[in-house]
Amino acid sequence: DDDDDDDDDDDDEDFDFRFARPPVEPAPMDWRFSARVAPAESPGARPMAEVSAASVFSLPVERGWPRDVLSPAEVAESMRDVLADRLPRWASEHWGLSLSGAPLPLRGMRGGWPTGEPGDKPPAEMRSPTLGLLPALLTVRKLPPEGGAIRFGLGGLACAGATDVCLSISCEAVRAVRLEGDESDEAAERLELRLVTRLEGLPTAGRAWALVGCGGRWWWESYRLPVINRLLRGFHEMAFEQMMLHYIAALASP
Repeated sequence: DDDDDDDDDDDDEDFDFRFARPPVEPAPMDWRFSARVAPAESPGARPMAEVSAASVFSLPVERGWPRDVLSPAEVAESMRDVLADRLPRWASEHWGLSLSGAPLPLRGMRGGWPTGEPGDKPPAEMRSPTLGLLPALLTVRKLPPEGGAIRFGLGGLACAGATDVCLSISCEAVRAVRLEGDESDEAAERLELRLVTRLEGLPTAGRAWALVGCGGRWWWESYRLPVINRLLRGFHEMAFEQMMLHYIAALASP
């Protein structure tokens, strides 16, 4: 048995992971975050907010192999699907919530995420493990794509009673950049991609705040907006740091 353990240790020491393409020096993240609050449409109604976050992440480029046939726009579309499928899962982990009703990872954009429509599965739900008797904190259902973006309809307690909150995820190719290689390595190339996440139709606060003169503006600026900022920034930082480790841009030769 001791000999077998020694052999296993030797195998671990001999293992050498190699990337299909090594990570590249990324472009600056260029983080941008903005929020806009629209006035209430009628007396007693709540103001609605629109939040937008954008950043740039990079992928190493591979060319010359038979599989390298994609355009930058096709790579961007593929990464959009990957990141859209990951965002609800990442949010549930970030907040320490349990996620039920979600499809298997990486299959959600192929009809897996529930739509909540008649005949389909109910929306996926995020719940607190310690507050199981309460309604879902967040519900997630897939909406038809629009303008090249993947869209989810959100509901639940976190949406303060609103049923038409929309989360959209889009990705576009910015440019391919050739990088200088050192004497022992060939010149590398990176594809820069811009990720945009947007929340629309989100109430600034719960219904009770509609009775207050500020309409919940203080609650929005002091609590809800910082929570959303931290969530989206963390997700964009994950994309910036990890996507280049797990994916390559298999681009056709020019």
